[in-house]
Amino acid sequence: MVLAPLQVRAQEMDSVSVDTNVHRHNPRKAILYSAICPGLGQVYNKKYWKLPIIYGAGGAFAYYFRFYQLKYTKFREANDKGDTGESIIIDGAPYDFDDLARGRDWYRRYRDLNVLGMAAIYFLNIIDAMVDAHFFYFDVSDDLTMRLEPVIIENPGMTASVGFRINLGF
Repeated sequence: MVLAPLQVRAQEMDSVSVDTNVHRHNPRKAILYSAICPGLGQVYNKKYWKLPIIYGAGGAFAYYFRFYQLKYTKFREANDKGDTGESIIIDGAPYDFDDLARGRDWYRRYRDLNVLGMAAIYFLNIIDAMVDAHFFYFDVSDDLTMRLEPVIIENPGMTASVGFRINLGF
C-alpha cells in the first residue's frame, strides 16, 4: 500500500502578505528637506502646525528688512548730497544734516539685525526638524510618576538620618 502525500490546509501559503519594512524617520532627510525649503522638514515629520510659525517669523523679518533697507537708502542718498544748509525732508519729516548720518547708521544696524534674525529662523528650522525626527518614535507613556517620600537612613555605627527619597516611575 502506497500512501499519497496529503496537503494540509494549515501548510498552504496565505495570500495575505505582511510588510516587514518599518518606515523610520531619518533625521538626515529632515535636515536636508528643511535646508532646501524651510518648513519641509516639519512636513516630513508631520508637524504641520509649525509651518505658520516658521513662515510668520520669516515673513516678519523679511518685511522689516525691506522697511529698514528703504529708510537706509533714503538717508544714505540724502547724506551723500552733502550739507545744503537747510533741512532735508524724508517721508514728511524734516532732518538736519547732522541727523542724516545717525539715521543712516541706525537704519543700517536694524536692517542687518533683521538679516541675522532671518538666518536664525532658518537654522532653528533645521535644528527643529532634526530633533523632531530623532524623537518621532519617542514613547511617553501615561505612567510617568515622581514621588517624594520621607525616609530614615540607617548608618552603621552612627545615628540615623532623616531625608527624602525621590522615586521616578516610567
